[in-house]
Amino acid sequence: MSDSSGRARGDPPAEDPTLGADDPTLAGDAASGADGRSWLARTWYRSRLGTAVVAVDVLLTAVFAGAASVAIDAPFAGIGGLGPGIVPPFVPLFSLLGALGFVFTALVERFDASVGRLLRYNLRLPAALPLGVGIYLLSDLVLGQGVDDVPLVVGTVFLSGLYVNLAYKRLAALARRLLPPESGRSEGGTGQGGN
Repeated sequence: MSDSSGRARGDPPAEDPTLGADDPTLAGDAASGADGRSWLARTWYRSRLGTAVVAVDVLLTAVFAGAASVAIDAPFAGIGGLGPGIVPPFVPLFSLLGALGFVFTALVERFDASVGRLLRYNLRLPAALPLGVGIYLLSDLVLGQGVDDVPLVVGTVFLSGLYVNLAYKRLAALARRLLPPESGRSEGGTGQGGN
């Protein structure tokens, strides 16, 4: 049997061609949970994942702040005969503290942030690590004569973690000034001379 629309009983209803991606009620249907809202669009404090991420951030902040305030005079434990690294342990520590500082200040400004936004904030943590190491390694170029002043270097590493996007932009500008421009390239991308 069929109804007035020509469908057989039990068939799923046909999609209305007038409804499209412009309909905000249908925008998150593919990723919707049982309650009809996307789990990434939920407010972070109404989501288990959001509260777990913030709890881990608070725990990491407490551990890193504690580690930063305790003087450790023990020698590095060499693994397989390797000596201590080039970068002292305070560099990644203060990079991560800066990135965590950004996460919490962003949540203070926008307390009702979604889980997706909170996860984007937390992506700054792994991005802050290479940035902090780079700032430390380039500290004589970045800071000039102030490289012997350890609090200045630590503060710069912390700020690079706090302002990851801005620090990457500034380092890109510094790299453009320090590295020679590409010469001998034509429009097609092939060099006129040898490599």
